[in-house]
Amino acid sequence: MSREILYLRLLGDLSFKEIGSILGGTENWARVTFYRTKQQIRNGGENYES
Repeated sequence: MSREILYLRLLGDLSFKEIGSILGGTENWARVTFYRTKQQIRNGGENYES
């Protein structure tokens, strides 16, 4: 799910509200998941698909 949020935000240029609506979560959930995933990637984390 994290990968989908990254794609929708970066490539789809969607708002967090739109992403939450599409994926069945809240705006805050989409925002938190996006930033956590981004931090994992920056820290060399390879498992960001959860």
